[in-house]
Amino acid sequence: MSVHSSWKVIVSSRSGGGKAAKDWHQIENILKVKGIEYDATITNHAYHAIELARGAVLEGWRNLLVVGGDGAMHEVINGLYSQQEVSPSEVTIALIPVGSGNDWGRFHKIPADYAAAVDLVADAENHVRVQDIARVDTRMDGAPYCRYMINVGGLGFDSDVCRRFDLAKARGHAGDKQYLHCLLSGFVAYRCLQFRVSVDGEEFFRGPAFSVALGLGRYCGGGMMQTPEAVPDDGLIDLTVVRKLSKVKFIMKVPTLLNGTIFKNKEVLHTRGRRIDISAAPYSYMEVDGEAVGITPVHITVIPNGIKVISNYQSFEGSM
Repeated sequence: MSVHSSWKVIVSSRSGGGKAAKDWHQIENILKVKGIEYDATITNHAYHAIELARGAVLEGWRNLLVVGGDGAMHEVINGLYSQQEVSPSEVTIALIPVGSGNDWGRFHKIPADYAAAVDLVADAENHVRVQDIARVDTRMDGAPYCRYMINVGGLGFDSDVCRRFDLAKARGHAGDKQYLHCLLSGFVAYRCLQFRVSVDGEEFFRGPAFSVALGLGRYCGGGMMQTPEAVPDDGLIDLTVVRKLSKVKFIMKVPTLLNGTIFKNKEVLHTRGRRIDISAAPYSYMEVDGEAVGITPVHITVIPNGIKVISNYQSFEGSM
């Protein structure tokens, strides 16, 4: 099998409410002007990017350029990890951010301007960084289920909103307004669950909680920071537990989610670990990179140096 030195481009037709597919010709022209050699495929159904990424590496592609958002990045990572012939750590992933939240790209400082983002790809050798991946084992329809995480995941309130949004998308309703509707309706209806959380084999938390967040990156939900001190190449998963609190108090605490000071709240617990085990009563949904991926019990393990990425950071350590 010959290995390609050029880029396989995966354009997510669903990202940004269809904006990625709509803007593809504009992005394609920039790639040509910059002299970047590529082969492109546009997705045509949900989870198609998983199939395309898996097929690409088996065909010899080692550089993947994702035109889309967090969901598209999630699918591509899971495509790489769903095959065993090529180590995912041999693959480099770049992103042109055209999603709704673009939280992974926000941490890596990928420009929203298409030409500036393509410049990073053109100068890829000077922007390659290595980051961790997390394996997430859950239950789906009564059977074991596995997904891989590149950014942030959560349980409790966060995952309930994602589940509502996924159901809405399945009915053909997407976009920022629909997400806001799911967020508000979920907030009104949500009731705290009983959680048990263990980190590296030792119990860390037991009791009612509003949410539990796990991060390799720092941003989720369009710029919120539930894991504001996460470092994506330290071999650890950051964990944040928000204890049960009233909805009025939660609303008052929202600014700390946006400015990175969430740990100043007495209701918030924080730690790091290589393996995190979570159960909930009666159960909690789990979301990974903004996608609903099953229910508890959940087991999350870090895969150090799991993927090479094109990033605009010189060093992840201490980057804020």
